[in-house]
Amino acid sequence: MNSVPFLIDAAAQAATAISIIEVVKNSSLVVNIVLGGLVLLSVLCWGVIIFKFIQHRKAVIATEMFIDLFWKNMDFQEVYRKSEKLQDSPIATVFRSGYTEFFETKKSWESKGIHVIGSKVDELVANIERAMKREAQTRNQLLENSLTLLATTASSAPFIGLFGTVWGIMDAFHIIGVTGNATLGTIAPAISEALIATAFGLAAAIPAAIFYNYFISNIQKIEGEAANITSDFLNSIKRSLV
Repeated sequence: MNSVPFLIDAAAQAATAISIIEVVKNSSLVVNIVLGGLVLLSVLCWGVIIFKFIQHRKAVIATEMFIDLFWKNMDFQEVYRKSEKLQDSPIATVFRSGYTEFFETKKSWESKGIHVIGSKVDELVANIERAMKREAQTRNQLLENSLTLLATTASSAPFIGLFGTVWGIMDAFHIIGVTGNATLGTIAPAISEALIATAFGLAAAIPAAIFYNYFISNIQKIEGEAANITSDFLNSIKRSLV
């Protein structure tokens, strides 16, 4: 007995899917072009979403591991060595760029008989800070790559769908004008064609907007952690050289 409602629901869903397909088939060329463009945008966005979700998830997990490693007050050389295993962490890469700049610059100066004291400490710290900020910007750009597509889809897809809706409504009025008949049976197909364009636009825009905000939130968190690590590392360098 419990299977009867399930079968009824399944039949209703199948009928709905068939009716949507029929509406699309019977749509005008302009509306079909709009629907095709929205479907293409949606497919591209889901490809970007899947790729960026995997990339961001790896970055977040590796970053959490690096932060735990960094705040254990270990020697920076040890942090550098262990952080090489965390290639997916943008912050670990930022730290390694700063440590490399510190080690190579200090070694170069000492080989020339230049002592890292006084104003040289500030110069060295400034070099390290520039190296870390440059690397942070590079890593942020990698995380932001392709997000423009999501932002563009989120903002433009509803308007593209609205264009299809307006065109469908124009067709409905045209039918009324030609036939002189304004019954529901006459204009319903054109109205369905109009409304399905809006539905396709929203279906493309909503996931794009949700995941765009999710990815931007991750990037902002990583930027904040990178700034904290940079500040603490530079302070530690100053204390060790004064």
